[in-house]
Amino acid sequence: MMNHQTPNGTTTFGYLSAVESAEHGFFGGYLLVSPLGRPVEFHCTAPIRPSRAQQILYGPTLQPYLLGEQIAGTLLAKAQTKPQIILTDQSSVLCHRAKLDLPLVYLQPVSELASTQGVQTLLVSRHAIELAVGYECDRDSAIALLTTLANHVELAEPFERIHEAIREAQRISQRGTDAHGEAA
Repeated sequence: MMNHQTPNGTTTFGYLSAVESAEHGFFGGYLLVSPLGRPVEFHCTAPIRPSRAQQILYGPTLQPYLLGEQIAGTLLAKAQTKPQIILTDQSSVLCHRAKLDLPLVYLQPVSELASTQGVQTLLVSRHAIELAVGYECDRDSAIALLTTLANHVELAEPFERIHEAIREAQRISQRGTDAHGEAA
């Protein structure tokens, strides 16, 4: 069973993201941070590249399936620490909320806020927070947790760290392939 806190009792916050590579497909990354934004745990996936048949058969449900079920499910299962809230920069991940017992929110800059009917959007520290449909009960705890985190961390910044870590893993993998003619 995962804990909501680190061994020293610190609350953790989860950041879940994915990066799409034209060459490899989707890579996922999951970073757990302390209230000060310090890394507690990090996991990433191998690339997932859908076949053309999957693209046709899944249609518009492909990205929620890949990001929300495959990538999110894999990364959250690997984690040793359970956060109090998970933030994502991929709206397709929100479909995974039904499998969790904690809030999962989509974070986007207010400048990119789009009006979506039936979706509850909140404003916290210059960011729009979208809750999964049917999980309006997450509203108060999400606002409280994110307000606390925003006192020490620019809310979107950990996503940049995830993206850079994934790009670095791709570079290392590519250097291994270039140097030896096969994957490292």
